[in-house]
Amino acid sequence: MLHAERQHLAVWVHVLIIVTLGGGAVTTALMPAEAGRWWIIVPVIIGGAVYLMFTPMTVEIDAEAMHVRFGYLNWPRWVFPIDDIADARVVTFRPLRDYGGWGIRRGEEGYCLNERGDSGVRFEYLGRTYTIGSDDPERLLAALRTAGAGLNKG
Repeated sequence: MLHAERQHLAVWVHVLIIVTLGGGAVTTALMPAEAGRWWIIVPVIIGGAVYLMFTPMTVEIDAEAMHVRFGYLNWPRWVFPIDDIADARVVTFRPLRDYGGWGIRRGEEGYCLNERGDSGVRFEYLGRTYTIGSDDPERLLAALRTAGAGLNKG
């Protein structure tokens, strides 16, 4: 493994989600059974599943590929073979303005996979532009170079 990075949501986002889901769970537990709890239980379950599905984002680079996975289920995921990565470079971007937010997004600059922050590595892959968010984009780019990514193709 040449590089491994796990990018988490900001702490305040974790707190907000946990307080919201916890509040829904407590409300459900305190409601009388005949009140019809499903209208609270279903959103709490769906919210918890989405939370576990999309956080954290893991980026790993080995000799063959860069792997990007979301959540504890490791899905959704992307595999970018090293030989097909071109023109990689460190970038600073504006998540809200350029992509409409964080997560799995598409904007004018192509696709963005990002959990937090405004820095990452942008590259070309099979005719599409991707930006992978990173807390240490220089290290991510160095690992791509070490793996032999065709950084000057394209």
